[in-house]
Amino acid sequence: MNITDLITGGIGSNITSAISKTLNIDEDKTKWLVAAAVPLMVAALNYNAKKSSEKAENINKALEQHDGSIFSQLDKLTDSTVSTDGKRIVQHIFGSNTDVVKTNLASRTGLSTEKIEGALALLAPLVMGFFGKQKKLNNGGVGDLIGNILGGQSSSGGGILGSLVSNIMDSFGVSSPTNQGTLSNLAGEFFNQNNNADKKGSVLDTLAAIFGK
Repeated sequence: MNITDLITGGIGSNITSAISKTLNIDEDKTKWLVAAAVPLMVAALNYNAKKSSEKAENINKALEQHDGSIFSQLDKLTDSTVSTDGKRIVQHIFGSNTDVVKTNLASRTGLSTEKIEGALALLAPLVMGFFGKQKKLNNGGVGDLIGNILGGQSSSGGGILGSLVSNIMDSFGVSSPTNQGTLSNLAGEFFNQNNNADKKGSVLDTLAAIFGK
């Protein structure tokens, strides 16, 4: 399984359907939301891990608590414990920018921020579960894990994400010598306080257009 399976394919479809039914959201809007939010979460994780060794270590410790078992229990995705844990993870991933994420996703989908918060809370444990599973298999730090996924060194074929993100950043005229760099830049582009809502929305629209295919 690679990270794009969280968005498309059988797993992605099951996730979209579960979130749509649980939160009573139109399935097309849910698909858009998943396609925009999952890569943004990955970008934010990578961005945070690069900010300091302390943050990277905190993420690594968090990944040890998520071994990927959630993927064999997708029927429990909507349990209240998963949602509660998910809200805490979302706050850790996005930090002080959590409201910015919720507001922009709500604006782009026409959903309430409460619905967005609920959807993000369901998605966050899955993203962490994916990286936690990769960590368990490869015994690497978060930087190495994301590097393998983006650089195509993983047998899962996750390098597709890196090339897609690179294309996204090209559209903004932002260049970087590595795929990890483009992912960090993507998070920076969205969270840049100098960028207005339209620019942030464009990042989300492009993500959804690419990953939602």
